[in-house]
Amino acid sequence: MSSDSQIAEQTAQAQETQDEHRELDTVTAALSSSSRLVRLLTYIGQRYFQGETDKLHEYDIATEVFGRSSSTFNPGEDAIVRVEAHRLRKRLK
Repeated sequence: MSSDSQIAEQTAQAQETQDEHRELDTVTAALSSSSRLVRLLTYIGQRYFQGETDKLHEYDIATEVFGRSSSTFNPGEDAIVRVEAHRLRKRLK
């Protein structure tokens, strides 16, 4: 690949990333009436932009986003992540 085409590709990727950040900001602003949904979507967006979507797990979301205790959180008994993910999907439709 030539240097010019590499630069053009990098510029296009940078523009796409900026567009994605703006879109995330727009959606989170539209969800501003629900701080839980905003926190969840922001966390997911951050992981996406860091290339860490494979690290999105219920336990981590519960403890890092919703403040559940890392020593006592039990996903079998506490459905906070599943409930809020459902609410988020429903609002995004």
